[in-house]
Amino acid sequence: MPSQLQLVNRCLSELGRLAVSSINDSQDAQYVAAKIDELFPELLLETNWNFCVVYREDSTPLSTNFSPDFTYSYQLPGDFGKFFKWASTGAQWPSYEFADRLLLAQTLPVQYYYISNQPAFTVLTPLFARALILYAAAKSAPTLTNNVQLTGYLEKQYEKMLAKAILQNDMERSVETTPYNDFDRITFV
Repeated sequence: MPSQLQLVNRCLSELGRLAVSSINDSQDAQYVAAKIDELFPELLLETNWNFCVVYREDSTPLSTNFSPDFTYSYQLPGDFGKFFKWASTGAQWPSYEFADRLLLAQTLPVQYYYISNQPAFTVLTPLFARALILYAAAKSAPTLTNNVQLTGYLEKQYEKMLAKAILQNDMERSVETTPYNDFDRITFV
């Protein structure tokens, strides 16, 4: 659960720089903070990160509906990145469409999960945070250290950490099977 300052200090440490008490204390810290802000959205696109999934229930459709094909129009949240899945709504999934930052649907209320494109740094998993730190350090190293070998080393470490973070993320996805389902249990004779 790091803050932006903690991420910057850990990145500065990777580059052999001293930690700062505020991002404005040094030019290097400001550069690294800008690099983290630049690379963070790019790293979020690598997979559907579990910490970015947000549940939304909306029972207040907009009063005007511009589509004759759908009964209700809902305003999408400001941090809406992409649709993830519907919450359980019964036997069939509702028909829907996205248009002009609106969710058009036939149901009232609408319940769904989406991927946030602006999660806070405090919700990052440790492996994702480490991958972000290594990525920002690798991209900052040529400018701040002028060391090509350090850049190559940090890039390799970043690739390994990103693979670990994706693997952990995939392993922590929800289990879709029922624990007491006879077809899922293994029985011994």
